[in-house]
Amino acid sequence: MVVANGYFWTAPITALVAVIAAVYYIRWIHRQDRGTEAMIKIQNAVKEGSLAFIKRQYSTIGIIGAVIAGILFLAIDLTRYGGKPYTLIAFLIGVTTSLIAGAVAMIVAADTNARSTEGARRSKNDALVTAFRGGLVMGLLVVSLSLLGISVLYFVYSNWRSTAVPAPQDIIGFAFGASFAALFAQLGGGIYTKAADVGADLVGKVEAGIPEDDPRNPAVIADNVGDAVGDCAGRGADLFESITGENIGGMIVGLTFYLSLTSLGINEKVAVNFIIFPLVARGWGLMVTLLASFFVRLDESEEDPMTPLRKAYNINVIGAVIVFGILIYTMLARPLGDQYGSMALFGFMFGAALLGLFLAWVIMAITDYYTNYHYRPVKSIAEASKTGAATNIITGLSVGMESTAIPTLMIIVAIMGSFIFGERYGALYGSKFAGEGSLISNPVLWGVYASTIATMAMLSVTGMILAMDGYGPIADQAGGVAEMADVGEDVRRTMEALDAVGNTTKALAKGYGMASAGLAALLLFQAYLEDLSREAKGLYGEGHIEVNITNPHILMGALVGAMLPFIFTAMSLGAVGRAAKGMIEEVRRQFREIPGILEGTEDPDYGKCVDVSTKSALREMIIPSLLVTITPVLVGIIFGAVAVAAFIIGATFSGIMLGFTLNNSGGAWDNAKKLIEAGQFGGKGSEAHKAAVVGDTVGDPAKDTSGPSIHVLVKLINTVALVFIPVFIYFDKSFNISDLFDKLGL
Repeated sequence: MVVANGYFWTAPITALVAVIAAVYYIRWIHRQDRGTEAMIKIQNAVKEGSLAFIKRQYSTIGIIGAVIAGILFLAIDLTRYGGKPYTLIAFLIGVTTSLIAGAVAMIVAADTNARSTEGARRSKNDALVTAFRGGLVMGLLVVSLSLLGISVLYFVYSNWRSTAVPAPQDIIGFAFGASFAALFAQLGGGIYTKAADVGADLVGKVEAGIPEDDPRNPAVIADNVGDAVGDCAGRGADLFESITGENIGGMIVGLTFYLSLTSLGINEKVAVNFIIFPLVARGWGLMVTLLASFFVRLDESEEDPMTPLRKAYNINVIGAVIVFGILIYTMLARPLGDQYGSMALFGFMFGAALLGLFLAWVIMAITDYYTNYHYRPVKSIAEASKTGAATNIITGLSVGMESTAIPTLMIIVAIMGSFIFGERYGALYGSKFAGEGSLISNPVLWGVYASTIATMAMLSVTGMILAMDGYGPIADQAGGVAEMADVGEDVRRTMEALDAVGNTTKALAKGYGMASAGLAALLLFQAYLEDLSREAKGLYGEGHIEVNITNPHILMGALVGAMLPFIFTAMSLGAVGRAAKGMIEEVRRQFREIPGILEGTEDPDYGKCVDVSTKSALREMIIPSLLVTITPVLVGIIFGAVAVAAFIIGATFSGIMLGFTLNNSGGAWDNAKKLIEAGQFGGKGSEAHKAAVVGDTVGDPAKDTSGPSIHVLVKLINTVALVFIPVFIYFDKSFNISDLFDKLGL
């Protein structure tokens, strides 16, 4: 059995290089000046609040995770592995690495904010570079820790088990752990940050009439803490589980090709490339991201801070094109030789990779169009604000729903186009792979693998997306430091410009995250069918499993799946509403009982507001997260393993639509408010501005709590389904819901 070759070892090596680079940038950030005593005091308060929340949140996740780990051992390890804790260990490592990546990103963001503000006292470029490098730490660590975890577990498990073939399916517990942690981190952080943000805005800006980030606002520190725990720790965990699930899903699909190729006598070192390709591509992509990051520098002639960020992203995409061209040719096409149409394989698979990268670029462009205040959608919301909050909200919802069309069509183009590329190769050369035990003579499987390549290509720029996303909350916090520390009008204007770009990069990352969630979920769906077919050994018929929605059990699974994102969104929005209510009451209480706050003669009790957000977030995150974790298991037990496949599709499709709507409408409401604050449609303090603040308040939980959490939901249900396949098969063999009705006499 060959589980690794020379290509494989480039994955953990490049991951280690990225970790070293992240450590270098952390040390570089710590060497930068933190500024005045007031700036340092504010930074310390934000960091202390962030650490206090993350400790309590992680303790809660740890307790629930320990219970889930015990269930996994009893349900999976005892039955599949004879008591050896493969799934339990992989799950715990997945949870731990995901939380570490998010926590480090959050801490680095808190360490960077004042240093970026101090950089703005020197130049706009220094402020930009400092904030970006803080975000780059998140990008490098998230991707590298995922890559390291998968590489080590795959190599160790495949050798420990001494099976006849590599065993990527055995490490799906790692993806489940990453998804489980990500949902709690994203949802809990989202509830925290929006409770603080809504309380700060509605009482401070609307009722008291004080500016954003005014130090007189008791919720201002909690608001800045929320940027770190929601946009850094939460988003880091979100995309950590995206690339983790995609990598393992791609490896499980690749296992079918390994088994078929080796059955035809093709060298195992060649066949294993189809399994390890996702890891190698991810490692090389990290190096491209690291190189592209050096181009983030604002020239004296440039005014727009988005220009160097866009340049680095475009360079990253070009580098990814080159990397995929090289790897597809050297790992997949050339080793098979001319008798298997190596150049045709290269052409079709490279075409699939280009479609994936094109999708990433289009999603970014479309998200920018719908959330940037330079374009029609946001301007229409701002103009609607002149007639009140109701028309602002109606127009914002319209924009959000409209924004689902082009991304959905582009996902269809990428999936169908890449599938057709692969299927075409299979139609031309599939007969060459015909033989006993060989499944890949079927062109459909080549279409599936080409779709896998497209997904890998889209996610190859994740490191840069995360760096740009991490830049956003750092710039936001730095703007708050500039306002609260009163460092001067020039510095505040510089930070406002950087913060505006940060709002754009955060919106772009959410659009990318939703599209990547859709592609990763569809890839994991294919992996589920492949793994189910192997585990079931003909229970559901020979060959590829078909999901027939005319079967009532399967149709019920699809309907439950389509319902889940809506129920989850209702619960998460309600959680923010309840948490925000507590924050609003606390801010009002302080203004009422400590009148010297607004006069500037007494300090607010920032710690009390931090405590309100913390308790609310921890209390409210548990039930929605457990609902998402438990539902696919119940569907599998009640309706059967094939119904779970329909459940996945239903949840993925409704989740994609709902996620794009929430993310883009929220981003558009936010920037409509900023457009008015920039002086248009009446400017600050006008009736239009008050209406826009209300719209932004509605949009805050949509784009920062519910929307990003749906990214995690559509991947978590897939990893849960993959892990619990043995349980579903057991109940399919021993239990049928029709039998239950018979026993009850119904």
